[in-house]
Amino acid sequence: MQSQPKLPLTSAERTRSALASIPALPFNRTTIVLDPGHGGTDSGARITDRTVEKDVTLALAFRLRSLLTARGFTVVLTREKSEANTPTAPFMPLTLDDRAGMANHERASACLLLHATPSGTGVHLYASELEARTGEVTAGPWLTGQAAWVGQSRAMANEMGEALTRSRLPVVNGAASVRPLDSLTCPALVVELAPLSDDAETINDQSYQQQVAQAISGALVAWQTTAQAPTRLPAVLPGVENRP
Repeated sequence: MQSQPKLPLTSAERTRSALASIPALPFNRTTIVLDPGHGGTDSGARITDRTVEKDVTLALAFRLRSLLTARGFTVVLTREKSEANTPTAPFMPLTLDDRAGMANHERASACLLLHATPSGTGVHLYASELEARTGEVTAGPWLTGQAAWVGQSRAMANEMGEALTRSRLPVVNGAASVRPLDSLTCPALVVELAPLSDDAETINDQSYQQQVAQAISGALVAWQTTAQAPTRLPAVLPGVENRP
């Protein structure tokens, strides 16, 4: 009987074959990724007549970076400015997929997606709504990369929520499936800063922002001692063949 000719491998099969032959990369327990939402022409939500979301998230990111660096962490920011320096040099923020790719490359112990809102009060924490998946991390759809980490992300949200409560700050703990949260391959949360009171201008209060940053950084120090990688971390980003 004549043997059947072998069909060429699909893109997904080639990626899985490559994964099997590349050693896993280390988990960077002392690395934290901060993603200040929006930037450039994307202002995000309007908090007050004088305040937009992109400026609040960047201010909080700088406070967190200072505190975390002092505690021995390596902090990676996905952006460090809001506007172009000159009209001829426009600032082009990373796309959502680029932000996820940058965070995944770092093999961080945590990634915080920073946002701000005029609604509600205090700090809103959101883990992914994806169904938790345990065990070995292998190549999979780009938009569900967070599934293997959901359990740890929820545990980190609890740790952070308790730290904020001890600091007498209002906190809301919930779940949401948003981009790029669902594509992140590390413990990850959306951290959304709301005003401290009914006065939306309190979101800009320096002592309030510093109090939030101190509580979060303290929680991440505690989290660092308990964070664990899954059985195996893939050597390349999961599901690259499925990216938009």
